[in-house]
Amino acid sequence: MPAPYLALLFDMDGVLIDSEPLHEQAKRVVFERYGLDVPEDFYDEVKGKTDQHVFELVMARYGRNGLDLATLIADKHAAYEALLPSLRMVPGALAFLQEARRQYRTALTTSATRRNQELAFARFSLHACFEVVVTAADVSRPKPEPDPYLVTAERLGLPPARCLVIEDAVNGVLSARAAGCDVAGLTTSFAAAPLREAGATVVVDSYEALRAWLAEQAAR
Repeated sequence: MPAPYLALLFDMDGVLIDSEPLHEQAKRVVFERYGLDVPEDFYDEVKGKTDQHVFELVMARYGRNGLDLATLIADKHAAYEALLPSLRMVPGALAFLQEARRQYRTALTTSATRRNQELAFARFSLHACFEVVVTAADVSRPKPEPDPYLVTAERLGLPPARCLVIEDAVNGVLSARAAGCDVAGLTTSFAAAPLREAGATVVVDSYEALRAWLAEQAAR
């Protein structure tokens, strides 16, 4: 096995699938529909968080009487699914994943709903790619809390320190580091600086760069 990692733990949105712009667009549709004045910096703040958490924050900060949390979430899900025909994988992700499976155990740790995870897996034939899948339905405390990555490592039967997490969002990096994992920050959703500030072990701008970094670690 390549040292020092025995498993690669992938986030989904922004790491495997280029879905963050679609999630943002779906949120904007709902905010506009219900007249919610949400500032631009809110979108970066909530990347990597569950829809439940996002809309709880929206209701607390920008909501008004008469709005229903469950309705907002359902409308966002519907808006996102309407955009799925334009969903693509992150460049290089599929080839890297297929190659990684020959060297490492692989798992998915996402803040997405089980339905969104299943839709993505069906669209890109990813079901056979992961030994363990953890979604928002599997934890009570989502990212940036450590629970998602702790649960993933436990289901793999590995200590978190032997798992490398691949994340694109600050909340995901914080979650993984709190769980005791090293993190490769992928700059698909955030610039390098905030990922480093959140504690990323390494920051890369492509899967090719990540492949090279892993080869260096294995050669040590």
